[in-house]
Amino acid sequence: MIGPSEVALVFQSAVCVAALSIVLLVYWSELRLDAFRQKLFAIRDELFDYAATGNISFDDRAYRLLRQSMNGFIRYGHQLTFFRLCVTMAQIKLAGQTAESKWTEEWEQSLKRVGNNEVRIALEQFHARTMTCAAERLMFGSPVLISLVLCSLPILMARMGWQNLKQILIKAPFFTLSHVFDTRIIENQAAAAAAA
Repeated sequence: MIGPSEVALVFQSAVCVAALSIVLLVYWSELRLDAFRQKLFAIRDELFDYAATGNISFDDRAYRLLRQSMNGFIRYGHQLTFFRLCVTMAQIKLAGQTAESKWTEEWEQSLKRVGNNEVRIALEQFHARTMTCAAERLMFGSPVLISLVLCSLPILMARMGWQNLKQILIKAPFFTLSHVFDTRIIENQAAAAAAA
């Protein structure tokens, strides 16, 4: 027979599970979104400072496209989820379309027009940091993708060796994302969100 102490224990456990669920589903999600946006604000500020010191013109097409992408990710970050990306990919496949790559093509063309090689490398690094933030947002919001990241770690360790474990951990989310989804879709959606 179940006594009052067991009933109280079951009730306390149920309340704790409910409270933990609320924290994980609501507040943790909001915290992750805020952290993602904050990282992108910091990268965008660094890009602005880089241009303000005269390294690249504010009117340069590569600079403007990169800012557009960052602004789109900041604005569209709450929609950057594994589920929405799967739905988008399914819509593209079912419609028999190819992934739209307008932003990516313009970005690559504008990079080619940057005359200074050091500036081009710096812009590519800003872009890579932005995409790494987006990949982390997607990866760590989905148990499926977290398990894929964990599976990709041994592959990266085999390729890069043990010497640079920090770089492996940084590259793992984007490496996994680029092998699962077409990253051009993510970039184009972010650019479209910024233009809207």
